[in-house]
Amino acid sequence: MAGGTRWGAAAVAYRAWLLLTVAQHVKGVVSRDPIFLAEIQNQTVSEGRNVRFACRVDNLGSHKVAWIHYENSAILTVSNHVITRNDRITVSRDKRQNTYYLHIRNVRETDTGKYMCQINTASAMTIAGYLTVVVPPDIVDNESSNDVIAQEGSDIKLRCRAKGSPRPIVTWKREDGQHIAINKSTTVLEYQGEVLRLSKVNRMDMGAYLCIASNGHPPTVSKRILVSVDFPPMLWIPHQLIGANRGKTVVLECFTEAHPTSLNYWTRGDGNMIYDSMKYRIENRVGNPDYKIHMLLTVRYLEEDDFGTYRCVAKNPRGETDGTIKIYDQVWDRSENRTRKRPNPQAVSDLNGEGEELDLRDQERSLNLPAISPSSGSRGASHLYPLAGLAGAACLLWARRF
Repeated sequence: MAGGTRWGAAAVAYRAWLLLTVAQHVKGVVSRDPIFLAEIQNQTVSEGRNVRFACRVDNLGSHKVAWIHYENSAILTVSNHVITRNDRITVSRDKRQNTYYLHIRNVRETDTGKYMCQINTASAMTIAGYLTVVVPPDIVDNESSNDVIAQEGSDIKLRCRAKGSPRPIVTWKREDGQHIAINKSTTVLEYQGEVLRLSKVNRMDMGAYLCIASNGHPPTVSKRILVSVDFPPMLWIPHQLIGANRGKTVVLECFTEAHPTSLNYWTRGDGNMIYDSMKYRIENRVGNPDYKIHMLLTVRYLEEDDFGTYRCVAKNPRGETDGTIKIYDQVWDRSENRTRKRPNPQAVSDLNGEGEELDLRDQERSLNLPAISPSSGSRGASHLYPLAGLAGAACLLWARRF
């Protein structure tokens, strides 16, 4: 109803305006035609500022000056009277300068458009100026993505909705400065568009993504979206067979990758869990990126019971895996100037030591395994790393001396 009343009042005012114009010319009131003394200057202002348009007229006589918002087809003022119900609009007149001023306070984006100064002559005289209201960019949070968790190998879509005037450009970047992998064959440092689609994500795609909105009018704004990629644990063991003398201290190593972060622990071959103590020291070092963990088990002052098999285990909600490391007792053979495995009476079948040699060959074959086998109780898919690196090669070459 309020809108209908407003338009009705405007229509009445405009009809009165036309009638006045016709009456003036019928009666021959006007002796000279009015003229505009200057063009109306276009203006560009930020939202919330005030603006003023000036219309300079000469020979106005008994004619009237009106201000009209062209896009809204709305008469704003006639002479010194405000017609619109918009309380942000006022009109003033400088008689000395023969100038009518249109004032708009606290401009909004909806005020953008053409403003016409019109004189009610027989053929209406009009000049116009254009108002551009610029609005700094803003990100519409409830229409944009929040942090995302996806499984490795799935597709994800990130959305960043921005508003402003002129319309903002949205640019995506990775916070760590790495390239964005759109798919297996396309990587970019930056991507433009409100929607970013990533195909078949993997752990390398994990991290913070920034959507940055700009339209040339500061400030530029951004939103940080964290992408997490879940995958089951995997292990790499650089040394699966370690020889050491009694009384020495050894360090066992396992490298894990998992997300969410895995539960990592050590057990003996019989399944008993190992805890921090005077005998053992357990350490987990977080790598870069932080889904990588370096597991370390220090065994101090080796005794007979410390030799044997140790297991490193990694579990998370996506699955579990484990790997084994064996510590064996070695002694220094002064006669041959080399180390050898300490004889095990149960493994020696006769005087020539064939049983011991068979045991050593078994140990050597254990070094030739191409990968770490998952435990038989694994509940998820296990990714396996091959035994690699200089340290592993050195261990293999040392064992083959026997």
